[in-house]
Amino acid sequence: MTEETARKSDRWIPWMIVGFFVVVAIFDGIFVYLAGSTHTGVVTDNAYNRGLDYNATVAAAEKQAGLGWKIDLDLKDGSNLILKAIDSEQRPLQGAVVRAEFKRPTQDGYDFDVAMTETVAGTFETPVSFPLSGQWDVRVFVQWKQEQFQQSKRLVVAK
Repeated sequence: MTEETARKSDRWIPWMIVGFFVVVAIFDGIFVYLAGSTHTGVVTDNAYNRGLDYNATVAAAEKQAGLGWKIDLDLKDGSNLILKAIDSEQRPLQGAVVRAEFKRPTQDGYDFDVAMTETVAGTFETPVSFPLSGQWDVRVFVQWKQEQFQQSKRLVVAK
C-alpha cells in the first residue's frame, strides 16, 4: 500500500493495539496488588502441623461422639447465651466447666471468649455483648468428669 492509498486513520491502528495491551497490563497490575494486599491466604496458623495431627483430631471426634452428650445452644433476646447439656442417660451435666468462643467469620479482630455460669443443673448462661451485628460462629467447650466436648453453631445477631 502506498502512502497515497492509506487513510489517515490507519496510522493509529498500531498505537491502538499497543494502547490495548497497556490498559490490560495496568488492570493486571491492579488485580495483582489487590490480591496480594487484601488477604494473606493463611486461614489456619501452623496449617502443616495441624494437618499432621489429623488422626488425633479424628480420634477425638469419635471419642466425643461415643460420649452421647446432647448440647442445646440458643441465643435469647440477642444478648443472653443459654446452653443446656445432658449426658447419654439424660442426666444434666451438673458442675461442668463451660466456655464459649465467638468468632466473626467475615472480619478479623472482633473475636472474644466468655465463661458460662451454671444457673440450674446442666443449664449454663452468660450475657453476651456483640460488638457488631451480623453473623457470628460460637464454639462451646464443655469439660465434665475428665471428659471434653465441643460444639459449634452459627448465629445471626441483629442490633
